[in-house]
Amino acid sequence: MPPKVSKDTTHGWLVVATCSAAFFLFIGNASCLGLVEVELSSLFKDSGSSLSAINALYNGLGWGLAPVVAALTKFFSCRLLSCCGSFLCFLGFFVASTSQSLPVIVFCTGALPGIGFSLMVVSSNILLSEYFDKKRPLALIISVIGGGMGIVVFPHIFTTLNQTYGIHGTFLILSALNSHGIMFSILYDVSLANSKPNAMAILRQVYRTVFDPELLRSARYTGVCAAYLLLYVAYGIPFLFLPVKNAKTGLSKEVTSLLISVSGISNLASRFIMAGLASTSGQRRRLFLSVSFAMNAVSFLFFPLFSDILFLSVGAVLFGFSAGIFVSITPPVLIDLFGVDKLSSTLGTNYLVIGTGYLLGGPLMRDQL
Repeated sequence: MPPKVSKDTTHGWLVVATCSAAFFLFIGNASCLGLVEVELSSLFKDSGSSLSAINALYNGLGWGLAPVVAALTKFFSCRLLSCCGSFLCFLGFFVASTSQSLPVIVFCTGALPGIGFSLMVVSSNILLSEYFDKKRPLALIISVIGGGMGIVVFPHIFTTLNQTYGIHGTFLILSALNSHGIMFSILYDVSLANSKPNAMAILRQVYRTVFDPELLRSARYTGVCAAYLLLYVAYGIPFLFLPVKNAKTGLSKEVTSLLISVSGISNLASRFIMAGLASTSGQRRRLFLSVSFAMNAVSFLFFPLFSDILFLSVGAVLFGFSAGIFVSITPPVLIDLFGVDKLSSTLGTNYLVIGTGYLLGGPLMRDQL
């Protein structure tokens, strides 16, 4: 059994801050993938079909491996998992900074950071519930605020670094930045591990996480999974395809970075609003979730239909604001619907569904923009 830990303490809020920092790096990098694709397409004269694999690998593995990481927390400490994840992120971008091979760069900027951030983000998110009781909904919401900050600042960081040092120099600096995740994990002093690791036990735990009989019999659970799958099939449009479309229509890289940052600012604003409403009832949280899904669906229409910067900005604001709402309140809503004891299974499966949506979305959406 995991050791008992004092709830709602200052140390717990420090863990929230480190979890938020992990999301800052994960979502911040993700918001630049379209810009990376444009640069690599120009450098290697690639049409973009192979480069779309970067987004699929990064987000597909980053979210989709959640059930595996959730299972690994039963056998390894979250501190160890997070350290290993940060090292993989560092290694991926470092190798990409030295390589002139496009397949190697695709693998190193897609697969390795994807696996690494899954180890960092999922383990810290699951561990967080051990530090809080009364303040758990607020802690879970604040823990993902860093993602909104990442969307605001990373596009400008990437654009500035790329103009100054080129794409390979940018990868080298990103490798150093992502290595800071090792420092974040030092605060994870609670271990959920209760079994000795072996391959069969880990596989059984993954199976129980994904195929929880009680959850699979729930029509509500099936509906939640279906809703998130449909949403995340299209979720990559602003980050991945907006830079490609703007490059084709003649809009500058600075304008593209600005549009992504606009979505980040509105995203961050909605996350702070949700933090202020953390103590609201479970019924209201579910209402906020439903409304944010509808707003997000409407925002997607602006990107393929318009090329004017004003309409694209409106779409970016709607997208960022609605995304900030449902990203923030997803963990509390899962607890409301299925209980805190099922958080490992519901959150792991939810992230798996999100990763599947990213994997399906890239090929389906590319030809439409």
